[in-house]
Amino acid sequence: MTDTEHRVLLSFDVEEFDLPLEFGGSISEKDQLAIGRQGLEEALALLDELSIPATLFSTAHIADHAAELVRNASRHHEIASHGVFHSQFKPEDFATSRNLLQAISETEVRGFRMARLQPVDSKQVHEAGYEYDSSENPIRLPGRYDNRHLPRVPRLENGVVRIPISTTPKLRMPLFWLAFRHLPRPLLRLCLKRTVRHDGHLVLFFHPWELLDLRQYRNVMPTVVRHGGGKSLRKRLKEELSRLSQYASFTLMRPFAEAEAKRLRAEEATNAAHIDTTG
Repeated sequence: MTDTEHRVLLSFDVEEFDLPLEFGGSISEKDQLAIGRQGLEEALALLDELSIPATLFSTAHIADHAAELVRNASRHHEIASHGVFHSQFKPEDFATSRNLLQAISETEVRGFRMARLQPVDSKQVHEAGYEYDSSENPIRLPGRYDNRHLPRVPRLENGVVRIPISTTPKLRMPLFWLAFRHLPRPLLRLCLKRTVRHDGHLVLFFHPWELLDLRQYRNVMPTVVRHGGGKSLRKRLKEELSRLSQYASFTLMRPFAEAEAKRLRAEEATNAAHIDTTG
């Protein structure tokens, strides 16, 4: 595989900033929405500066609060679903969030990612009209999940393309936002390059609120979340995304999922034909 075939799928989880609630703190809904919107503004400004497209997995709640911003963003980026609310989810929210986001963004919504990367039923995802799901992080994250048994690469499941968050081969070192904030720069760059050359693609995700100065909430957030955010993360993201663009191209989730679905179905047909001829 040549460098020109390497792909980077950059995504942001656009949501109300409800993180303090998860750690026993308090924050009003008004402030959750205001911080979520401000973070989205920062993320879009960075993407515009770098001329990089991204997939924005948005809750319907924050999209409704920042409707014009989301609608304008849909002209250059992909809008996908992150549920209705970030702090709660009901099975009917698969379809509800998709319908609301399509109305707000005036674009078709075909991708889904569950809040906090919790498990989802691919059959329900498919029935709600989605083409792909990117809710799986195939690592062990203490206190959250242990997904080391899950595949690292895309697969078809109940008519849906599963697109996992990227990890390094073998050791499965995480490559999502925590890596960019905590790994030494040389190690991060080595992991990114080796993974994209091994898999042919990278799936990276961040939160817009990470780009803000949120020191007023530092007493209710663990060090792993406090460290390396704000201007520091913005600077690092700018540097590392620019470096990635030297040997890979950025693409949106939906066209990648469509190509993967075609490839995976062709593989299934080939394997089935082989079984028929050798059986």
